[in-house]
Amino acid sequence: MNCERHRKPVLWCLFLNCLIMIPETTKPTNFFKFEGLRIYHKSVDFTNAILSLNNNALTAAQTLLANRFFDEAGQISTNIIEGAALSKTEFTDCLQKAKQNIGKCVMFCSLASKQHLIDDTQENDIRNELMELTKMIGALIISFQKHESVNNPEV
Repeated sequence: MNCERHRKPVLWCLFLNCLIMIPETTKPTNFFKFEGLRIYHKSVDFTNAILSLNNNALTAAQTLLANRFFDEAGQISTNIIEGAALSKTEFTDCLQKAKQNIGKCVMFCSLASKQHLIDDTQENDIRNELMELTKMIGALIISFQKHESVNNPEV
């Protein structure tokens, strides 16, 4: 990201780099482009946390709910992976799909609470993680849109 070309203060660019990318000093050389995205790692951690809900399921309904929740959480990461290999416009579309998956996870979180699969503290933790994922995706989308408007002054 070239800050001078975007006419953004250096601190803003550093903030975006911290939000979007893993610091160069802490990440290994990645063959896969998406592995350099913090949002990818955050979404994988979220999916891993949701996977543990299967251990708490006592009924067939709770197991079904936990499985559907896990599938939807996994789609967040899947959309990030798919988008990272595409153009910025197509990546933005994939990120919008990931936000839709997050919305579905909110619904599954509510159902998990109503089905006593999670307690109030877990529900709040899950909802906070989903809000953070939404903010990170939103920031990434905005950074793409700002980059496009700088490179395409007619827009």
